[in-house]
Amino acid sequence: MQEFREHKKQEAQEARKREETIRFGVVLGCLLLFAVAIIGKLVMVQIVEAHEYQKRAKRQYEYQVPLKAMRGQILDRNGRQLATSLSVRSFAADPKVVANADTVAQTFSMLFDKPKSYYLAKLKEKSRFVWLERHVPASIAKQISEKHFAGVIEMKEVSRRYENLAEQVIGFIDSDNRGISGLEKQFDSLLAGKDGYMMMQRTATGYAFPAIGAKQEEAINGASVELTIDTDVQAIVEDELSKGLENVGASAGIAIVMDVQTGEILAMANAPEFDANKKSTYTLEAARNHAVTDVFEPGSTFKLVMATASLDLGIIKPDDKVDGTLAGKWKIKDRTITDHEALGKTTFRNAIAHSSNIVAAKVGLEIGKEKFYDYAKAFGFGEKTGVGLIGEVSGLLKPTSQWSSISLPWMAHGYEVLVTPIQMICAYAALANNGMRMKPFVVQRIVSANGEVLYYNKAEAVKRVMKKETAEIAREIFKAVVDSGTGMTARIEGISVAGKTGTAQLLTNGNYRSGNYVSSFVGFYPAQKPVIATLVMMINPTKGYYGSMTAAPVFAKINSKILSVLEPEMRDEILQFAAHKESAVKNFLDTTKTVAVPNVCGLSVEEAKEILRVHQLDFKKENDARGVVVAQGIAPESRVNVWTKVPLTIAEESKVPSLVGLRADRAIHVAEQLGLNVQVQGNGSKVLAQSLKAGSEVKQDAPFILTMSN
Repeated sequence: MQEFREHKKQEAQEARKREETIRFGVVLGCLLLFAVAIIGKLVMVQIVEAHEYQKRAKRQYEYQVPLKAMRGQILDRNGRQLATSLSVRSFAADPKVVANADTVAQTFSMLFDKPKSYYLAKLKEKSRFVWLERHVPASIAKQISEKHFAGVIEMKEVSRRYENLAEQVIGFIDSDNRGISGLEKQFDSLLAGKDGYMMMQRTATGYAFPAIGAKQEEAINGASVELTIDTDVQAIVEDELSKGLENVGASAGIAIVMDVQTGEILAMANAPEFDANKKSTYTLEAARNHAVTDVFEPGSTFKLVMATASLDLGIIKPDDKVDGTLAGKWKIKDRTITDHEALGKTTFRNAIAHSSNIVAAKVGLEIGKEKFYDYAKAFGFGEKTGVGLIGEVSGLLKPTSQWSSISLPWMAHGYEVLVTPIQMICAYAALANNGMRMKPFVVQRIVSANGEVLYYNKAEAVKRVMKKETAEIAREIFKAVVDSGTGMTARIEGISVAGKTGTAQLLTNGNYRSGNYVSSFVGFYPAQKPVIATLVMMINPTKGYYGSMTAAPVFAKINSKILSVLEPEMRDEILQFAAHKESAVKNFLDTTKTVAVPNVCGLSVEEAKEILRVHQLDFKKENDARGVVVAQGIAPESRVNVWTKVPLTIAEESKVPSLVGLRADRAIHVAEQLGLNVQVQGNGSKVLAQSLKAGSEVKQDAPFILTMSN
């Protein structure tokens, strides 16, 4: 019995030992498994997934900042800027790092006159990057920089500046530097370049600095687009077109100046204009280039097709007799064609000079619809010219299968056909160029930031429209239009001009009874050997509607003035055919020897010198300062002889310049560069008055009020 008890006791002890051994093994196993798990995790974190965790860590103190590419320039034929980019300052923030959002919001609210809640909302966003204000004036940017706000990032951005010439051709960009109209949109990918980036690091207190040794990619600046447009010619055309628009009470106007021998467009203007430097003035309608996007029934300017086709086919000669009817009315089918003056029996030359619709209709019937269509098509009507501008339309020249029994006589004097202004000037340029139609173009070449020519345009003949002999005869007929016919108001003193007036009723809501018209004049000179062609169109003039009353006078004013700014080679070609009348030649030479003085106040000496040189003027300094021009001895817009020396008063950059008379955008830019706190009163485009006297000492952040003209 005792032995049995001892045996049981021993078994119990052995059982406990086995249980303890098992427990110890289990615990040890668990500890080993835990250790293995920890080691495994460390291996995963420090070796296998090390890169990912490093990236996460970096994101806590590193971030990427874009390096904006400088958008390429748009230049005129002489390398003068039409659109360029300036470096400006903008402010962004990392909401997670901003130390005192309330103070930041309050400061921005005071400086930019926006509600504090506007900035607080931005600073509460979950994003690590939010824009606070972009394109900030220098004087305000300086105030923000001096605050050293933790989490607020100061960045350099690019701002587009325009010369406000040929706005509808140049186009416009949005706030993200992307082209949305005109050449800016058409060549956006080339102009925009390629943005780069750099890595920034953040300290524990939120201050940012470039990450040393971090990968970065430099921005590649955009290509430059060089145009055939001449800024001097463009400025004159826009000025005279706007004046003409006001004089005749028209709703819109279009003007184009073209080199007939090459197809180069020297100027293309639309009125009314918009201020490309003020986004608030931009609308889709204002930005439309009506010279290529709109179509019109041309009226009598389309008689070019009838006249040249009949001469080229030998159907008629300039001095052949034609019947314009004594009553000035001619009934065909159930329609009546009317002349504005009854010509009766007269010569074909005189019928064109006095724009007889009846003669045009009768001669058109002799040509026949197939031949008439062929000549109209050869002139380029019914198809795009290929000028290379966005939005160009083809107009409408119906195939003969769609013509009615009266289509031909009506087309012969400019109805039942739709044309664009660019098509019309190309047609007259073909007559001027001895019957050879040239392809028009505005873009001369595109050059990359490193000087590589990416695109090049040159003169290109499209089609011979008529025989050279026909063109010579026809030019004499269209010269008679200006010498003694409806186009006498288009005369240029001393220079022979050929061309044609046109007046067409606008089709409104399916009828011609609205009393709206499109009036035009298309001409070229010198008539003996043409160099320049110009088109002027007035849409819906209300103070007289004939082309002779509305468009032809504007043609004369434009071309009398551009003679003084044309390139010397062109001017010499024109001058050799000047009339040898003493008064006429003197008048012409007086025009070509004088230039308008530009306003150079507010510019540096070098900038002023360059502007004056472009205008064929010299300068003399009235003192020895090296800063900015504060006064000029000859008033802006005065006409003086070429290479006249304009006296300039120079002040150190610490002096306030005279900005009166400058365009608003230029004046604001100059004042901000000097550190003045600019405040603008009025909505005009030019400075009428300034609050600080010219020549006074510049006080940083001093209020500087610019009053704009109405």
